[in-house]
Amino acid sequence: MSGRGGIPTRSKAGPFGSHMWSRRWSSDLESGVSRGEAFLGRKDARNGRVLSLEHSGRIVRCDVDGSQPDPFSVEFEFAPLDATDTDALRTALRREEGGVLGALSGDFSDTVGFLLLPAVHGATRYSCRCPVQPGPCRHVLSAAHVLVEWWDATPEVMFALRGLRAETVGAVLGGTADGDVGAVAFDVEESLWGRDPLLPAVPTTAPAGLEDLLDAPVTRRLAAAATGDPLEQLRVVADLEDFLDAFSRYRPGDQRP
Repeated sequence: MSGRGGIPTRSKAGPFGSHMWSRRWSSDLESGVSRGEAFLGRKDARNGRVLSLEHSGRIVRCDVDGSQPDPFSVEFEFAPLDATDTDALRTALRREEGGVLGALSGDFSDTVGFLLLPAVHGATRYSCRCPVQPGPCRHVLSAAHVLVEWWDATPEVMFALRGLRAETVGAVLGGTADGDVGAVAFDVEESLWGRDPLLPAVPTTAPAGLEDLLDAPVTRRLAAAATGDPLEQLRVVADLEDFLDAFSRYRPGDQRP
């Protein structure tokens, strides 16, 4: 992610971030500096001083234009979720309106956002190669503001930043992966259909009339009610079709030789 002459910011005044959880992180970071340093960090972000943003796993790197000819390299590293937060996240994900799959695509509530949000103290490590160290310098602050707006635009990256890669989540659909504290297990059917899906009622094997069997969806439902094996379902449908074909050619006076 990069912008010509720097990455443009959507915020022109006031705080950065449109979500409660993302706005919280940058404000917590600013709480560790003076008001003047916070002002300079916001000014640099809005003036396009953040030249690039690169993401790899739990690490984000930004190049920030400063007082030297070459830009300063700012790096953020976020800690993976611990066991307590993982359990809380698992519970919260099951309550999401769009299900777990919706949350993984970036559609999640502030509750999930706050659980994924890395704490500034303890879960966030940052560094800058400028001479003004230690502490969050203006380069770290300006990069943080751009980072927050990136989270707002692509909130699904929060899972990767906390050690929950897409392939990791997919590997634990049936349970917690060995040695992976941050694995989130969820029920596949519940994720796809929700907790209380409104599905059509399965008919009994005794339909109201033979004419009902001519309806293909009803035929498939009958087959599903008879067996859960897809191949056996095909055989049931084929048998019903043979029966209906024979019945359509039946005449009361017909007798077999």
